[in-house]
Amino acid sequence: SSGINAEYGGHANDNTFSLEYKRTLMKDGMRSLRESLNEEIQRTGDLLTALGELWSEFMREIVPNLQLMFANIKNLKAKGDSVERITLEHFRDEVVLQTEIEVALIRAKSEDQEIPKNLIQMLLILGNMANTDKSDNQRRICDMCAQVVYPYLNPFGSG
Repeated sequence: SSGINAEYGGHANDNTFSLEYKRTLMKDGMRSLRESLNEEIQRTGDLLTALGELWSEFMREIVPNLQLMFANIKNLKAKGDSVERITLEHFRDEVVLQTEIEVALIRAKSEDQEIPKNLIQMLLILGNMANTDKSDNQRRICDMCAQVVYPYLNPFGSG
């Protein structure tokens, strides 16, 4: 973790770490994930499956490693923040919502295609952040949850 701390400004134990983490590490990491996703979509032509598979890898490999690397960051907990929440928000905003997911879900529903289970899981986990996040991006995720899960109690009300 000292290599990460040095690479991203050496602020692992002061109040600037959360800001550094959001600006630098998240931006670079999410750009890389988005590029991988775009390559897979180009290869397969299937956004929903590619995004669901990326989500599974993200939750299985990336999030736990980030939590482990930054477990001792005190100022995140003091602010009521967590590495997981920050990471999920950035995944939502910089990967998921940068795709044509809403169009793909509408198309899949109109063509009576099955939505990948890992994509439904992704939407539900991201949708659960509505307890603390009332942003427009969060509203979009909750609206997508209502499209793929029935019944779904949308914390923002019906679309």
